[in-house]
Amino acid sequence: MPASAAPWRDREPSTPSPSQAGVRLGVRLARTLDRLLEEERERLLLWAPVALAIGIGIYFALPGEPGPPLLIALLVAAAAAAIGAVRMRAVRPRAALALALAALALAAGGFLLAKARTEAVRAPVLDRAGVYRLEGRLLLAEPRRGRVRLLLDRLRIEGLAPDATPVRVRVTAPPLAVPLQGGERIALTARLEPPPAPSWPGAFDFARQAWFQRLGAIGFALGRPEVVAPPAALGLLGHIAALRQALAARAQESIGGEAGAVAAALLTGLRGGLSDELWARMQASGLAHLLAISGLHLGLVAGTLFLAARWTLALIPALALRVPVKKLAAGFALAGAFFYLLLSGAPIPTRRAFVMVALALFASMVDRNPFSMRLLALAATVVLVAAPEALVTVSFQMSFAAAAALVAFFEPRRERRPAASLRTPLAYPKAVLTTTLVAGTATLPFAAWHFQHVASYGLLANLLAVPLTAFWILPAGLLALLAWPLGLDPPFFAAMGAGIRLLLGIAETVSDLPGAGLRVARPPASALLLYVAGGLWLVLWQGRRRLWGWAPILLAVALAVAARPPDVLVSPWADQIAVRTSEGAMALLERRRDRFLRRSWQRALAAERILPLDAARSGDLACDRMGCLLRREGAVLAFALTAEALLEDCGRVLLVVTPLRGASCTGSRLLDGPALARMGGVALWLREEAIRIDTVAARRGRRPWTRSGG
Repeated sequence: MPASAAPWRDREPSTPSPSQAGVRLGVRLARTLDRLLEEERERLLLWAPVALAIGIGIYFALPGEPGPPLLIALLVAAAAAAIGAVRMRAVRPRAALALALAALALAAGGFLLAKARTEAVRAPVLDRAGVYRLEGRLLLAEPRRGRVRLLLDRLRIEGLAPDATPVRVRVTAPPLAVPLQGGERIALTARLEPPPAPSWPGAFDFARQAWFQRLGAIGFALGRPEVVAPPAALGLLGHIAALRQALAARAQESIGGEAGAVAAALLTGLRGGLSDELWARMQASGLAHLLAISGLHLGLVAGTLFLAARWTLALIPALALRVPVKKLAAGFALAGAFFYLLLSGAPIPTRRAFVMVALALFASMVDRNPFSMRLLALAATVVLVAAPEALVTVSFQMSFAAAAALVAFFEPRRERRPAASLRTPLAYPKAVLTTTLVAGTATLPFAAWHFQHVASYGLLANLLAVPLTAFWILPAGLLALLAWPLGLDPPFFAAMGAGIRLLLGIAETVSDLPGAGLRVARPPASALLLYVAGGLWLVLWQGRRRLWGWAPILLAVALAVAARPPDVLVSPWADQIAVRTSEGAMALLERRRDRFLRRSWQRALAAERILPLDAARSGDLACDRMGCLLRREGAVLAFALTAEALLEDCGRVLLVVTPLRGASCTGSRLLDGPALARMGGVALWLREEAIRIDTVAARRGRRPWTRSGG
């Protein structure tokens, strides 16, 4: 080669080594991430409650309770991450690391908060079901479908030591000849049992909810309760509970019927008088959200009080010319909203709504804009810190999903058109339709997950029902509440009742339309998590990059559409067995009737109707008096109700389910009565010559609120 070529060879670029390429790629990614964080600087704080919720969610998803070593390690990690985030926040190249450390600290803090809350409410839970003689102080007496539900504390229960006595119990009693008063000490004999486990794997866990309410037993009274002592001092919350009960009774007495029960629910949050049929109509029509005191109700109460106070104060020249009446009116509305919160029993949606309303009113006092995603993030943080268990409740999930979607949708439009108003006749219907569509789309996956139900005509029903509730029913109820102490409430209750009857008529008409309420299979947990992740990305980021959130949402939709209900549900000891037939019905065997379990299973199997198992006529299901055989996708399952059927089926099928004790089976897997009891009930899927089993016990794990927990 000529010598002149040597210099050219020296200038030839060398191929970078894999390690050098990795370093360069890492540098480029770090710079891109740093630029992204810089552009989103104002929105980063919105992710704080998300990180907090991740830690809380991990705690509740654990199969067992974390021990002291893990808690100490998390505490140290949270402190170290928080210190590191504070030290690095001012160093721009380390902004991403600072953010990661802050997120880690918040997630660890959420985990520890949830654990601390679990221990703070720890209280005895009844160990075994039985008949007990008990005495306690009455906190609340709520009418419920012709009976009355009593909530008692300060208990003495015969046969139980003080350290084994629950803090609270809830007992359903026959109708009372004389209404009981809050604070009275009553005695009764009742059959009590621990709070029940979920009715099928993944269903609502009432025992977990009861744990955080310090409710250690539920049951029904064997006879009428006796008053053994006059009302004792209840304190402020006790007096409010008594007022709540009296107002609910007044509303039901003044209006009567289903409308009276709805009025009591709207004013006090006591929904015991609502029938199953009414709930079904409201759910099928998409109007069930109107029965839960939430943002709509609290916002209208606060807004009405604010306007009334501002107009009244403006009529006093000596006051209006010297002080800002707007700020005084905001303070008056805040006090009224707080009273309504207490009167409603402070459920999760109302707490969230109150925090947002309170922050909005405070912003008005200090001349700030109250309509922002920061307000919602702060409300979520306050609720999660005060009650971490709220994260796993349907009310928290649906209320914050709807609120986040609405703020994300309307916030940029409000900034572009700050002076927009309802000037045209179509503006209000358009606003209602838009709000319902946005909120309904945001909450639909949660409705499918928790209720296995989708309202097809929710837009139509809400277009009619929301203005009726906002401008007629709730204002009349507020006036009735204000006039009640003066004895001037009858005309206002009459007006409220007339509006509620129109509302119920809308619900009945819409629910009777073909396909009004669609039953759907419960989506897998992965679908819900993907939807939440995509939704958060969509509403919290800015610019075009927020559109990336549609990718996990679309994947979640695909997983949800592909979901399939269980083929079989079996309760402990096989007291109930349900099979989803090929025609979409639920074939049910009941050795012990349970109305709640029947409704829950019907939703789980997405069944439109229920029929007796022995009367089912399906090509893959055959039954006789001794049991049933189910053949589906190459798998065969037997229900053996007698020893003869067990002997006949063993070795011929993949799985035998029987209520018998001490049974044995060669050649087939066996689930007998004791095994089903240990599992807490099972769900079965027959797939491609195999049977997949999911159990209640495996889903719940060993937690303080489970009977096997510590």
